[in-house]
Parts: sequence; C-alpha cells; structure tokens
Amino acid sequence: MPEVLRNDLFEHAADESRLNGFYILRKDQTRIPTFLPQVIVYEHINTVTDPGIPALINPELFRAIEDGDIASINSNGKIRVILSRRANHNTLLLTERCDNRCQFCSQPPKDGDDSWLLEQAIQAICAFSLDGEIGLSGGEPLLYRDDFIRLLDTTIEHAPNTRLHVLTNGRAFADLSFTKSIAKRTEHISMSFGIPLYAANSAIHDRLVGAEGAFNETVRGIINAGNSGINIELRFIPTSENAQELPFVAEYANRVFTNINQISVMNMEPMGWARKNWDQLYLHPLKYPLILENAAKITRQNSTPLYLFNYPLCHLPEHLHELSVQSISDWKNYYPEECSSCSMKSRCGGFFASAKGKFLQSPQRYV
Repeated sequence: MPEVLRNDLFEHAADESRLNGFYILRKDQTRIPTFLPQVIVYEHINTVTDPGIPALINPELFRAIEDGDIASINSNGKIRVILSRRANHNTLLLTERCDNRCQFCSQPPKDGDDSWLLEQAIQAICAFSLDGEIGLSGGEPLLYRDDFIRLLDTTIEHAPNTRLHVLTNGRAFADLSFTKSIAKRTEHISMSFGIPLYAANSAIHDRLVGAEGAFNETVRGIINAGNSGINIELRFIPTSENAQELPFVAEYANRVFTNINQISVMNMEPMGWARKNWDQLYLHPLKYPLILENAAKITRQNSTPLYLFNYPLCHLPEHLHELSVQSISDWKNYYPEECSSCSMKSRCGGFFASAKGKFLQSPQRYV
C-alpha cells in the first residue's frame, strides 16, 4: 500500500489485548470519564507513571495523536484512530446498510443489524467534543430515522460546537414529517447533508444506484429538505454512463431545488464496487473538460458554486484548477513518486492510496 499522508492504523502488543472497543486516548493522565473509557498512550515504557491504569506503549501512536483523540481498539492487536484533531477530515461510519446499490459504491452495503455502530458514534462524537466538523456516512445513515434524531439531540446537548456533515442518498427526506424533525434540530446545531443526484432523469440515476424509484424519492427528498431550510451539498460522480448529465443536473438544481449551497463533482474512488465496475464506468477527466466547463458556467450564472473533488491537477485543464479542492482524507491520500519534484504538488489534491495498478491514472508532471 502506498505511504499515506497520515497513518491512522497501528498495532498493539499481545499483552494489551484486553482492550477492546472505542477509547479516548490520553497522553498525560486520565480525567473524569466522559462517554468512553480512557487509555493512556506512552512513548516509552520508562515514562509509565501508573501501571494500574490501562495503557498502550507505542512510540509511533504517541507521536501521531493529540490528547483526547478517539480510537477503535480490538483484541487482534489493531488500533485505528477514528477521530483525530490533526486530521483534515474526520468521518464516522453509522451503518453499512443501504437502500441503494450504487455501481461505484466505495463502501458496499451489508444486510443485518449493525445499530451498535450508531451507538458507538454517539459516544465518540460526545467524547471528542470537536469545535469543528465531523462527517457521518454509511451505508445510508438516515435509515435509522428516530435513532438518527437521537444522535442529533445527544450531540446538541453534549457537543453543541460540533458541526455535522451527513452523506445520504436523500430518499428518507421524501417523508416530510421526518424532514421537519431534522430541520427543527438545525436551529440548534450546524448541519449539512451531501446528497448525490447522478442524472436529471430517472432512467440513468436509478440504473447507477441500482434502485428503481430512487430518483423520484431523492428529488422529492431534496425538495422537502431545501424547502425546510436544510443545507444541501448536491453531489455528482461522472462516469462513462452519466458524465453528459452534469450540466443538466446543474440546471435542474437551479430550476427545481432550493437551499443548494454548492455542487460537488467527485472523481471516482477505486474502492469497493467501483473497482469491480472500473472498466465499464471510469472516465478520465481529460475526456470531459467541456462538460465540466459548461456545468461551471451554469452554476456561476445561478450563483451556486461548483467544486471539483479528488482530482489531481494534472488531470484537469489549467483553467479548471481554480475549481479543484484538496479534499482526499489524509489517511487515504498519497502522491506517487512522479509527483515528488512537481511544482504544483503543494496545491494539488494528489491521489487515492487505493489507486494502484490499472486504477492509477499516471500523473502528468508540471515542471
């Protein structure tokens, strides 16, 4: 695996295997427990001050964290820092269940009860108490309905300065009563929802998301959410099957929807089902610059910003660079060796660490 910008995965020794679950990581001493158990991380064994308190001796982990970060620790010796104050993005998985089956899904859905994920997420959000943004993803987080509302209420009570950005297919917002329940909570906490619309017609959208009727529910949901004052980030992933739809989606957003804060065009990540369907779906960005230009022109006319996410600058015409965002989460972001002496590296979003072999579209270095 390529070396990423920030490692989030570590190992602990066998004699520490009694640790299992979510923990607050401390670098000095434990404090009054809040929502989650605590463990002290020491750099060296000779710095241990209280051997009776649960501890990890791991110099690499010690140097990688801040006091109060949240980690998932399992009895197999794995430590994953899931909420980090050093991260450029923090995201929690709420569920692996989903009512869509997107052909390019990077987190393929699973059936079965995984409600424990939401319960742990509630505790992690409140324990972390970040004055910043945390992403909530799935699966489809809004499948929880009442339990998701409970997550919001608990966050409002115990971590009110935390901003939430929720990735959802938007279909749950077709229920106006549920939508109004969410809207009521936005009066007390900063919250936005990223909702994808992959075409301006039902045939293409429903085929890509693998769910008949999804387009109609998503459109109705976006209308309900926008009219209720909920902040929406409209998302679009260009593929060989729908790239030509992007300008129509931009126009559709202006004519039909309200409260669209921005349109985010996302380059496809080679994970999950996207890898399986890569040859069928992937379209190199240099093959559709005019589509991006037309969509950007429409959004400028309508005063809705359009941004490009997960695109290396060398895969875009220079006049589109201003739309590109350095967006790939640091724990899965890397730069191939060819990028080491590129003059644009500091401004470029780089590549997904999963982009290996045929999934890596070769960098075209700027001098």
